[in-house]
Amino acid sequence: MGELDKRRRALFSKLKLDSALFYSGDEAGKPNPSFSYFAGCAIDTCYLLLKRRGGSLLTHKMNHGAAKEISHYPARLMGADRTAYLKNACGRGRVGYCFGESSALRLQALREKAKLKLANIDGQVYEIRGRKSQSELASVAASARIARKILEKLHPWECKTESELAARLKIEALKAGAEVSFEPIVASGKNSRFPHHLAGKTRLGEMVLVDFGVKCQGYCSDFTRCYFRKRNSRQEAAYGKCKEAFGGFLQGLSECRTGSCAARLSEKILKKRGLPPLVHSIGHGIGLEVHEYPHLGKSSKDRLETGTVLAIEPAAYYKSFGVRFEEMVVYTKNGWKLI
Repeated sequence: MGELDKRRRALFSKLKLDSALFYSGDEAGKPNPSFSYFAGCAIDTCYLLLKRRGGSLLTHKMNHGAAKEISHYPARLMGADRTAYLKNACGRGRVGYCFGESSALRLQALREKAKLKLANIDGQVYEIRGRKSQSELASVAASARIARKILEKLHPWECKTESELAARLKIEALKAGAEVSFEPIVASGKNSRFPHHLAGKTRLGEMVLVDFGVKCQGYCSDFTRCYFRKRNSRQEAAYGKCKEAFGGFLQGLSECRTGSCAARLSEKILKKRGLPPLVHSIGHGIGLEVHEYPHLGKSSKDRLETGTVLAIEPAAYYKSFGVRFEEMVVYTKNGWKLI
């Protein structure tokens, strides 16, 4: 059985429904993540209709030829009246749909024009996507290798400003056969106090925080490093404590099975090392999206299990600077490992 068929079966094992509908999105080359996960291809302006025993790709005439060549599932041309086609194809029963990947207007059209009885399946879909297969882990690892290599070879002060360094990172990603998985965060000096600082015209000072990742084979990476041009005992000590916190957190994480447990563990680890409470979570799931299941918040019931990939980012933010260290890990049968 192929991987896409395994994913479809995993989905329906969690649903009390006989069909699920996924919209690809309107932008060429950037499909909605769950569509990409179950369809295995990137075709815009179409729907994937899954049934318990198969599925079909419902396409616009513009992309029908391409769909026939690359789709795992049979490509069906919807014709001029797409709402009528969808209504007939989906039938009268309830249809699973990812509300989180849909605009309000599309939801309204599917309900009112196509008369579909939609059921939100975000939770089930995200949970399935959270447990990565071996082929997915290989893609994540490839993405991680590229990003790490770029950061290891990076000499920030070859650039003059934050925005120039951010542009350099984008170019390096393209040269490596990838693309950035999010807009690079380059924060110099006091700007490093702000976790999601937007790179601007600020000249690079003695310390630079870089949060960067790439997307390769559809999967994302996410790392943060701090660079120091001159010795600064306070900043370097704080950064060192973040690295130590990462190691301590990873060691204790094997005892956690939920996101909330991970959140509580992070509080203990940071406090033990004299670091201030985080203004963001200790990390997040990562895969087709930079931030995805599981969530590591205090109230999160998301499960941590074999195949879970996380980006862990202990940090410390002060009045004059901030530091953050971020690494990616995977949960294996032998515990948590760097990916």
